[in-house]
Amino acid sequence: MKDVYELLTEEDLTSDLQLLQDFCGIDTIKVILRNFGGLSFYIPKITRLESLVLKYVKEHSDKSYKQIAKELNVSEQYLKMLIKKQLN
Repeated sequence: MKDVYELLTEEDLTSDLQLLQDFCGIDTIKVILRNFGGLSFYIPKITRLESLVLKYVKEHSDKSYKQIAKELNVSEQYLKMLIKKQLN
């Protein structure tokens, strides 16, 4: 019997899945549907991944907060608050 997911094409996808498919490819969408069909996911902005932001700041300590904030699309104030929070 043929795997139903092998019949899947871009035309079968919802607009949300088409957006993901544009970045990840149809094979990734098939894996997601096969393994996570029916589940809802929230994809956070980078600011919700505080440990990643702090790691990035640490690895780019030669740059100013202004430069890092621009690269991460966050505010300088957010970076300073996050660093202060980590120190406490």
